[in-house]
Amino acid sequence: MDIIWQLTPEKENIDYTDIVVKLSNNEDINLRDYEVKQLNNVVFSFKEEIIDYILEHGLSSLINSEPVLEHLVAKGATKNNIIDAMHKYLDKIGVDNELIIIDPYFYAPTTDTTYPNTIELTLDKYLSQVNTLHIITYPNKVDKALKTTIETNLKTKKASLNILHKTSNDYHDRFWISNNREKGILTGTSLNGFGKKYSLLDRLNTSDVRDIIDSLQALGLL
Repeated sequence: MDIIWQLTPEKENIDYTDIVVKLSNNEDINLRDYEVKQLNNVVFSFKEEIIDYILEHGLSSLINSEPVLEHLVAKGATKNNIIDAMHKYLDKIGVDNELIIIDPYFYAPTTDTTYPNTIELTLDKYLSQVNTLHIITYPNKVDKALKTTIETNLKTKKASLNILHKTSNDYHDRFWISNNREKGILTGTSLNGFGKKYSLLDRLNTSDVRDIIDSLQALGLL
């Protein structure tokens, strides 16, 4: 018999994905910041959320839409595994002429000498349609030589590519957004962090993407 537990955070800014990653890495978890209860009837336990979803998307969407599932990138995953997983999710959201990457450590110093090539191989599939690439990182985590290498590699592939780099301390997680600023994915780590530990890839819902875009615009980052 399957048992379903509901975890409700008792504090703000709690990242539930930390629990999933720790479980995958066989690490101890602490649930003291959560209210924990067993769900006996999933439908009625999420009645309000189901009603809200139907009102926003229509009843037929429950039948016709495909499930949005998290993808766990395993510890020890190869570069090809990582790039394939990124392509799978980027294909799902649909990349258009603009791609926004929010990653505090995108240009950060790294001992991974293959990192610029990983970036190139990940983005190469979409460069034919992408005209503008927005990169938002932490201000104090920029390796100028690495930044130059990455941008030179990408511009070698597409000379007209417009790469706009801005910095902010307001974002902790990594988001990749495209499709008229309506769709996006969440990555549990930077591209050079995948494979070191178990990390998640997940699709963002449209309302969350819109909130992120609103915040970027309010901060003058777009």
